[in-house]
Amino acid sequence: MATLVKRRRANGSIAYRVQDRTTGYPSLSKSFSTLKAAREYRRKIEADRQAGMAGIRRGRQTLRECADAFMATPDFQTRKSISDARRQIEWWCERMGQLPLSAVTPDLVASYLHTLEVSGLSGSTVNSYRAMLARLYRFAIRTRRWLDTSPVATVERRPEGKRRERVITTDEWDRLLTAAGNLSAGMGTYSAKSQLANFLRVAYGTAARKSDVTHLRWEFVDLEAKQATFHDTKSGESHTVPLVGDALKAVKAQAKIRREGCPWVFPAVRSNANPPRFDNAWVAVRAAARVDGLDVRGERLVIHSLRHSAATEAGLGGATAFEVAALTGHKSLANVQRYTHTGPANALAALKKRARV
Repeated sequence: MATLVKRRRANGSIAYRVQDRTTGYPSLSKSFSTLKAAREYRRKIEADRQAGMAGIRRGRQTLRECADAFMATPDFQTRKSISDARRQIEWWCERMGQLPLSAVTPDLVASYLHTLEVSGLSGSTVNSYRAMLARLYRFAIRTRRWLDTSPVATVERRPEGKRRERVITTDEWDRLLTAAGNLSAGMGTYSAKSQLANFLRVAYGTAARKSDVTHLRWEFVDLEAKQATFHDTKSGESHTVPLVGDALKAVKAQAKIRREGCPWVFPAVRSNANPPRFDNAWVAVRAAARVDGLDVRGERLVIHSLRHSAATEAGLGGATAFEVAALTGHKSLANVQRYTHTGPANALAALKKRARV
């Protein structure tokens, strides 16, 4: 409840100060020269805050306002997939940007997600759009205190289908590197096609995610210790992996073209602000290597297949779940169990170790 206090100014005149410190709202303090004006302001503040419309106008901000505020934060400006995130945010704002945050309902969110499904997008992509809207509301709730609940919380995630199982063969890997070398001929030093072969070697040799390799910085590479540290990963934690074989050679080759003022191991052509995008170069090289078709499971080889292949090869080679997790950076062992294969021999060994047989 707002308070009204009579006070004397330094010049001897009388002033009436209205103060309000209602929990959940910013504090207000304003002085008036007349008692009537002070009382009117106090009544307005109390009425507005009772209706939830004063100060920060809880829930009255539009989704567009929330999106603009979120995209101006350092958290958003420094994220790896900023272009994808911006595209998804704009998609939501085109449809609901004019609505107040409190007017967006779970039914409305579910309806728009359904339109994405029927347009042919995969469950994982639909869930990515859902997660972005949830992130906007989390910002509104936790950071700006604009409202208390999110309409996304009660909207179910879509089934994402089977996990990726495509493993690259030795022949496919050799063809990819050959094609990458051929396509780099005549290209500039910093073009994506020229750097793609080294990029693939690092991705395959470290079992790292595409975004982690793309955003690898020189400050996190130690060539003397032969190791690289991936920061700001999908799991939210950093992890360090050794650089051996082709991966080490690739990083050393990138060191020879290191550019002054550029923090990235893989620099872009013109700007030092962001690393290059390898998607188009990958599609071209994959087609040239004739590995762009579907396998027997209907799965196409993608850059992420290199990470899956490296982890699978480690598991087949006898690596434990803990060892695979140390390589891939997974937080949960449940996510790496599929790389540690078991069979009758393992079951027999377990039976022989029982205390009573």
